[in-house]
Amino acid sequence: MSRLSQAQLRRLTAVHGWSGTILGLLLYTVIATGTVAVFSGEIGRWSAGGVRAASPLDVPIDARIRTAAADVDAAYRDDIAIWAGEGRDIFAFFHTHAENPKTGEPDDLGTILRLDAASGEVLERNEGFIWDQPAAWEDSALRRFLVDLHVQLYLPSPWGLIVTGILGLAMMAAVISGLLMHRHLLRDLFVAERPGGRLVSARDRHVLAASWSLPFAFVLAFTGSFLSFASTIGFPLLASIAFGGDEEAMSAALFEPPVAEDAAPAPLADLDAILAESRSRTPGPVTFVEIARFGRADARVHVWHDPAAGGVLYVTNLYDGAAGAFLGRQPQVGAAPSVGGALYGLMYPLHFGHFAGVVSRIVWGALGVALCFVTLSGLHLWTRRRAGAAVWDGFARAVDIFAWGLPLAMLASAWGFLLAAPAADPFLWTPWSFVAGAAAVIAVGVAAPDRGSLEARYLRLLGITCVGLPVLRLAAGGMSWAEAILHRQPDVLTVDILLLLAGIWFLRRRRLAGRLALEAAE
Repeated sequence: MSRLSQAQLRRLTAVHGWSGTILGLLLYTVIATGTVAVFSGEIGRWSAGGVRAASPLDVPIDARIRTAAADVDAAYRDDIAIWAGEGRDIFAFFHTHAENPKTGEPDDLGTILRLDAASGEVLERNEGFIWDQPAAWEDSALRRFLVDLHVQLYLPSPWGLIVTGILGLAMMAAVISGLLMHRHLLRDLFVAERPGGRLVSARDRHVLAASWSLPFAFVLAFTGSFLSFASTIGFPLLASIAFGGDEEAMSAALFEPPVAEDAAPAPLADLDAILAESRSRTPGPVTFVEIARFGRADARVHVWHDPAAGGVLYVTNLYDGAAGAFLGRQPQVGAAPSVGGALYGLMYPLHFGHFAGVVSRIVWGALGVALCFVTLSGLHLWTRRRAGAAVWDGFARAVDIFAWGLPLAMLASAWGFLLAAPAADPFLWTPWSFVAGAAAVIAVGVAAPDRGSLEARYLRLLGITCVGLPVLRLAAGGMSWAEAILHRQPDVLTVDILLLLAGIWFLRRRRLAGRLALEAAE
């Protein structure tokens, strides 16, 4: 690295420290919830508990969709979206576009059906602006809440996305300034911690964790800012400049290949044959199917595939809906393949680690934990240098409460979900349980006589809540371990075991911390 003058180094330290201090707790929230959101699929399957030997989209669905289409309003057959639930259910959303009176923006209006994949029986039917009704299309209120908490801090749209986008920019500023401050980056990758509890030892731990996570932190910050600002600023600005404010026209130009309009009635080609042909071309599993202009000669079928083993990009195959002929692979954005389209397609899998199966998610989760440590240790270093001032001592306690309180509040939301799922509305009580848990941990932190006693109290709470969750899930009617093994549902078993191990570790660490404190007092 180039050598900086003392004045430049002081300015960079100020930028690095103050950017982290001002937005540090919010940044920690986004990173910690993002670490959890990486495993949103596993959390959804654990909390929903549906038996699923294979994807419902792997079974014949053509007859089921045709029967369902005959049972809905013809005005809602403009578009049909089809995807699989966590169990053996299929969601089929028949919809058109209309102005949502809540937002004043174009939205999807129609009928959504939950179908049994085996029998085709309609298990549930809902009408209206479906995206305002998450219970109609989401199996797990817990997964939905945790993802929303990460993506937009559970704030109303678009403000939540704008805030997380700003936090991504702040994170990039911290990464770049931290990189420039590293005069010996390669040496810092292998720095050895000095003995003792001195400040320099805490700094070494911060430097070591930060050095290894710098590239990952930049990727997360850049992709997160892109995803947040693309929908809130980028695309609306493009629509205003290039399409006279018509967002539907922009969406058609960017995401829908041009089609010569032909409203003549024509039956849809065999959907099962289309899906089989798509699987023969693309090894990744089918996760989503969209049928545009159902029953017309200009119908189109889009088949989305998850990345295959060793792949990164999601793949969308396009078919002529009337003839069933393959029309080509649809780019992520634009009418033709491009570098920009490929880069756009990389944003989501790189941000959430969804490109190499469970391996990439584990790596992303571990690096997310490291970034949480980097953020909190940086805040502790900044406040420790200013110890003695009432404001900074109070902020240091707030950092401790926030650091322990956020995971406790997320666990409280899981408790609320499991308690509400049998008879109440989990989409209401899951976020309220998070709020109640946050209020409780704040009260515990404020009531503690000193910062030294906070860790023991929070470790005990973390241990109890982690150990109690698998027990509560079973008591609430969840799948037993025997059923999970019998039906090959590894997520249920894995999450339960990890929660039990985490709870035992927290309780053992609390006992050790108490013993050390007692020995120090003697």
